[in-house]
Amino acid sequence: MTATATPLATVRDWVGLAVVLGATFMGQVDGFIVVIAAPSIQRDLPASFWQVQLVGAAYVLACAAGLITGGRLGDRYGRRRVFLVGVAVFTLASLACGLAPTAPVLIAARFVQGIGAAALIPQELALVRSIFLDDGRRARAIRWYGVVLGFGVIFGLAGGGLLVQWDIAGLGWRTAFLINVPIGALILALGRTVAESHAEGSPALDPAGAVLTALALPALLLPLVLGQQAGWIWLSLIIGIGLATVLYRQQRAAPEPLFPIRVLTTKGLPAGLAAIGTFFAGNAGLFLIFTYYLQTGLGLDALTAGLMFVPLGIGFVVGSGVSGRVASRFGRRLPSLGCLFLAAVLATQLAVVHAAPDAQNVLLALTIGVVGLAQGLVVSPLIAGIFDQVSPDDAGAVSGAASTVTQIGLATGFAAVGSWYRLMLGGDTTLGGQAWAYSAAILVLITLAVVTSLLCARREPNTVSDRPV
Repeated sequence: MTATATPLATVRDWVGLAVVLGATFMGQVDGFIVVIAAPSIQRDLPASFWQVQLVGAAYVLACAAGLITGGRLGDRYGRRRVFLVGVAVFTLASLACGLAPTAPVLIAARFVQGIGAAALIPQELALVRSIFLDDGRRARAIRWYGVVLGFGVIFGLAGGGLLVQWDIAGLGWRTAFLINVPIGALILALGRTVAESHAEGSPALDPAGAVLTALALPALLLPLVLGQQAGWIWLSLIIGIGLATVLYRQQRAAPEPLFPIRVLTTKGLPAGLAAIGTFFAGNAGLFLIFTYYLQTGLGLDALTAGLMFVPLGIGFVVGSGVSGRVASRFGRRLPSLGCLFLAAVLATQLAVVHAAPDAQNVLLALTIGVVGLAQGLVVSPLIAGIFDQVSPDDAGAVSGAASTVTQIGLATGFAAVGSWYRLMLGGDTTLGGQAWAYSAAILVLITLAVVTSLLCARREPNTVSDRPV
């Protein structure tokens, strides 16, 4: 689809995009900055290891529970309206996190923060889809989305480490949450620049589907997020599978389901969603094992380890920025070829870990930067292809589904790749043992990249990635 726009409308569209991307940046930073701040949180509150895990798990579970419903709320009541409500809840919850006097209060505030994220995250890409009706402008907007994701990684990991170490005004780890407050306030102040959009016909909310989703997804994710610290946790997996089965049947029978099955079965969409989940599972696994190897293998401190992710973020920004030009040559094959490129770059790390320890720091920084470049080439065209396969009315539902699949992929990758790393490590904590475990995990990540490439290749041609943008 192509459309013409007046210069004033064009400026308003790009200002609105900047507001939406501000929320994207805030959420991306929050996800990574908390990882860096976790040891300080455990020491200063004080909190047990189990409570620190719940600080992360509460956010993930609340967010996953509401993403699909959040997307549908935007379709019905207005994507900008629900987006701004989500930003407001997220911002207030961030303030509560920063002021939390005890671990239970922090965990509760993180749960509320996840609810806010569940409202705002599905609206981000849905708003981009509705604001930019022209294929070329929408592709450029989604590339900017990828660039912001990369900057979020840089600031979340490197900037987060700096904030905690600087201990501004004696706040320590609290700045990791309080930094969201001015960002959220600015987004709310400029929120009116975002054009409102709805799905035609005001789709029904499907309360039964919303309740089943809110119960099934956290039950499925709980064992992945919290691991095997308690045997009863795996009972939640059985319950989750049962609830998911009931949810599927309910959605097929519902006259106006929360997530229309016709959308899920759109040609190419299942493969695209599966590719997103597999891709982000690999990302999560890489972040975990890379951090662990740097600190426990090479003996780097947390701040230096965080700074080692800067090349990855820079590479991701560059890859996202040039993906449009590269797509003009490779078309819809770019995500598939980009994943094969990613697999090849990951394979080089199998040799790097056998180099001298001092040389590894430089070589790992270089290779992780190229990994970021490969990831940046994949994300934007993969996401663009998802939205080009559905109508604007279904943008909220698809955005909620894509966000949910992403969360499941992140949790699965973190748990599965982390468990494999620990299994391969055994009791050998020497550098040689760490290098062996890291290599074994890298082989898993290479496999995931190849599988993602195959899934991308199964997608049908789409309107954006099949022509120059």
